[in-house]
Amino acid sequence: MKRNLILIRHTKSSWAEPGMRDFDRPIKNDRTEDAEDMARQLNKLCLQPDLILCSPALRTKQTAEHFCNHLPYDYNKILFDMRLYESSAEDYLQVIRETDNKIETLVVIGHNPSITDFANLFLKNKLEDMPTTAVAWLQLENDTWEIGGTSAGKLKHFLTPKTI
Repeated sequence: MKRNLILIRHTKSSWAEPGMRDFDRPIKNDRTEDAEDMARQLNKLCLQPDLILCSPALRTKQTAEHFCNHLPYDYNKILFDMRLYESSAEDYLQVIRETDNKIETLVVIGHNPSITDFANLFLKNKLEDMPTTAVAWLQLENDTWEIGGTSAGKLKHFLTPKTI
């Protein structure tokens, strides 16, 4: 069975308010269109998430909302997990391993460098960096979400706002 794992880095954040807590930083106003465009592109590729996991930071929540506006997924069904904020690739791995095996298409919205490092655990040709609002759509050859270093993945799509 193939499992689809779609990794999305949050949209560019605003630094307009000096001293604002990192967790509370919103999306930069002039970049919201990036999230809308990427979501529309994923809709054209027929992405139908079974589950979306998301960091609870404001900018990831806002990114998720824009994606839910264009994908067949109810924002209120997103699972927010603090382990996806200020974390490591290993933290992402632990969160994903807890996913119910009935889920075939999983979307994870998070932060760099963790999300790039996590993607690279499964790819032969490593990603240099996932820029803001980038999407890495991996196809995994696993029957369960008990994925790890021996799990191989194929990069089905790698999209950035500049490439769509």
